[in-house]
Amino acid sequence: MNARAQQALKQLLEGNERFRTSQNAHHRYADHHRAILAASQQPIAAVVACVDSRVVPEVIFDQPLGRLFVSRVPANVASDSAKWMIDIAVGDFDVPLILVLGHTGCLALKQVMDGKTGPGGLLRFKVQSAVFRAQMQRSEDLYLEAIKQNALQTIEHLHEESWAFRDALRSGRTAAVAGVYDMVTGEVQMLEASLVHTGSRSQG
Repeated sequence: MNARAQQALKQLLEGNERFRTSQNAHHRYADHHRAILAASQQPIAAVVACVDSRVVPEVIFDQPLGRLFVSRVPANVASDSAKWMIDIAVGDFDVPLILVLGHTGCLALKQVMDGKTGPGGLLRFKVQSAVFRAQMQRSEDLYLEAIKQNALQTIEHLHEESWAFRDALRSGRTAAVAGVYDMVTGEVQMLEASLVHTGSRSQG
C-alpha cells in the first residue's frame, strides 16, 4: 500500500473513531464552501457500501462533502454502478484507496441466506457465492462470516470485472481493502488479507 493510500485509510479510521466516540466534526457549509465544492472536489477514497439507511460512509467516517466517492448497492456487491463509480474515481481523481464496506445486520444478505427470491439477478448469485464461502469456513456465526466473505469477494469481483480497478492496482496508484461496520458499536474493523495485489485472491 503506497503512502497516499495509507494516509487515506488513516483519515477514514480516525474519522470512524470520532464517530464511534461521539466526537463528530458536525460539518457546516456556508455559501462560499458550497461554491468551492461546486467548482471542484478532492476525494481521498472510493467506497462501495450497502444501501442500508443506517450505513452512510460520510457519517460513519466523519468526512465532509467532497471527500468520498460512494456507490451504494444492496449487499455492497460489485454492481455495474459500483464499477462505473470506481472508473471515475481512479480515472478522473486518482483516488488512492478503494474500500468495500460490509456491515452487520445486512438485510439483503440475510434474504439470500434465507432463500428468498426477488430482483437482482446476477447480484444475488454473487451474494450466494459469498454464503457458500462462509459455509466452507465452518464458523460458529455463519451470518457474520458471510458478511465478511461478501466484502472480500466484492474486491475479487471488482478485480476480475473492472479494468480501471485492475489497472490502478497494477500501477500501484490505488490500494483496495475491505472492512465491516458494526452497527451496534459503530466501529469499522478492517479484514485481514484484504489488500489486493495483481493476480492474487483474498482469503477470508
